[in-house]
Parts: sequence; structure tokens; C-alpha cells
Amino acid sequence: MKLLHAWLGCLALMMGGGGCRLTAPARVPPSEAKAEPSGASGCPTGQCDPDPNGLGIYIAEGQNHCFVYERSAPLCPEGFVNTPEGVVMKVRSRDGRRAVLDIPVELAGAPGEAPRLHGIHATPTDLFLVVAGPDGALRKLRGTDLAKQPLTFLLPVTPADGDPRHPRYEMLWRPLEGNRFQVLYRQAGMPTWRPQCAAPEKGAVASLLLPGRHVDGLTAALRTDASAVTLACVTGAIGACLEWGYSPWDPASWVDTAERTAVYGACLQAKRAAYFVGLGDARTFTVSGTDFLRRDAHGFGLRSSDRLDELEHVEALWSPQGAVCLNPQNRRAALPLPKDPQLPSCGAAPQWSATAVMATGVPQP
Repeated sequence: MKLLHAWLGCLALMMGGGGCRLTAPARVPPSEAKAEPSGASGCPTGQCDPDPNGLGIYIAEGQNHCFVYERSAPLCPEGFVNTPEGVVMKVRSRDGRRAVLDIPVELAGAPGEAPRLHGIHATPTDLFLVVAGPDGALRKLRGTDLAKQPLTFLLPVTPADGDPRHPRYEMLWRPLEGNRFQVLYRQAGMPTWRPQCAAPEKGAVASLLLPGRHVDGLTAALRTDASAVTLACVTGAIGACLEWGYSPWDPASWVDTAERTAVYGACLQAKRAAYFVGLGDARTFTVSGTDFLRRDAHGFGLRSSDRLDELEHVEALWSPQGAVCLNPQNRRAALPLPKDPQLPSCGAAPQWSATAVMATGVPQP
């Protein structure tokens, strides 16, 4: 079984070896983190601007989750927010990663005949639209009814000729299993629906929902918002961490907990090897498909091994703000690091703390 599924809990505290110095340097607010253009020095992974993969947060490297206009993909959806004025879709511009646009979303249909979209709501296992009919009565659309009702919105784009436009788009949700969906979209009037999550080698990729939260598409910072629903592709860090058994909620009761939220936030950074995001550097230092070992301080993850010594070569300890400490000699991928990484070294075994809630490592050489 692949080492990716090596899960161990707090028994690791009994392992030998020293700890790590957890007095980290000052953190940079997530809004000030930067990503270098793809191909720039120090950005070898391709998970940098203007690559459309959302820095590995929303979809895996080399795949796409952005809306295509003509031959470009200038705008990338991150989810929905219910507001008193209606539903808006959070869309990040690839032209400037800091720019997140609020795009009003409505139900498609003939003018004056389409019901009004009242809200988009999700739980860990469900998605439904609340719509208002002509008489004002509210009803829920889910399942097959949801798949019959497109959403519609205008996207502000600037094509190669430099003339700004606002083409209309439509989006459809086709339920798969659990909280997974096939999300399709098209420019209004066009015959062909495109998958919103796509991989060159296999075409469509499923989407999933993260209810009650928004994940920053630049830094992976996790923010709780009861009115928000994050829309992500299953292959990105958002989906991978859920698949690995990490979630902000208890899987038995669906109740959020502070401990699980912290571990999930740390996993978003650890999955991508975003060592220095808390220091203002949003780059990642791994490539898709690279194996690594991992476990968390609480044993939340699904365990596939009972070996207590399986994380002998610690790579880093993680918090939701990035790496707390780093052993450069144990990196999962031999990619160039900044000349002055500014992170303390970790010990030979994980030493958990209020901030260091996840550990990663590499297999024995």
C-alpha cells in the first residue's frame, strides 16, 4: 500500500529524538502573500501565476478549473456566498491573483418566467438551491431537479483586442455520489457544455463542496463563513485533504470542531508543500504525484499502518499558516528553496503544540 496512506496519531509523542524549535518568525497576513509568475526563478513547479491550477489548492497541477473565454481562461471560480441582495459567485482573476470578484448569479430561464434564486446551501453530504416562485413561495431544488435548472451569470473579460466584454454563461450541476458533482458550463447560445474541472489526460474531473467556508485561492487560508459554499475540484488540496480523512467537522456528528478545523487548514498547506506561505511566499515546492508520509496530532486521519516508527525522516511540522519548522534535507522533492528560508529546523520526531498539528515526512532512504 502506498506510503501516502500512513496515518498515525498522538502515540508519536512517545517516539525518541528531540523536538523542534517552534518559535517561528513573524507571519505575513495571507492577503500579502505573493506568487511569482510561472517559469520565474525559484518557481519550478508550475504551480504559480499565471498557471490556471489555483496553486494546487482548487485543482491539481496541470489541470484547469477556470472558465474559458475564446482561448484563454481568465477567471477562476472559488464558490458562492448568499447575501441579502442575492447569490454571488466568488471568482478570482488570473490577471491579478489578489482580485476576487463578486459575480451575481441567477436562475436561467425566459425573462419574467424564471424563478428567483434565493440561496445556495450545502452540508457535508448535500447541495440544494432555494428558489422563489412567482407567488413568493420558497422551495428547494436538489438531485435530478437541480440538474435541470441552469444558473446564469455575466463574466467581465478582456480579450486580446483589449475591448472589455460581459458574455453570459450558464452552469449545470449533475449529482454524482455523496457530495460530488459534475459541474458543466457553457457560454450562452453555444451548443457544447464544458466540464468546469478538467484534466488533459482524462477530460472531466468531479467537483465537491466545502460548506460554511471560503478557501483563499492564493494562500489556502481557511475562513469560516456560514453564508459561503466553496466549490473545488476533487484533485486539489481542498478535495485531497477531505479524501484523506481530514475535515473541519466530526464525521459522525457533522459538528465543526476547532481541532479538526486547525488540522484541515494545516493539511491544505502540507499537501502542497507551501512551506513559506506564512512568511509571504505563496509558492509550493512539490509536484503532483509526489509521495510523502503524514500524520496529525489527534489521529484524525484514516490509519493504514500501525508502525510507530514510520515517520522517521520528518520533513516539516505544519499549522494552517504554513510550515512551523522544516528539515530541508528531508524534502519530498528536490526543488530549489529560497536562499534564506527563515524557518527553524525540526527535531527527529514530531513535537506537537498548539500550532504544530500536522507532520510530514519522507520514506526511509
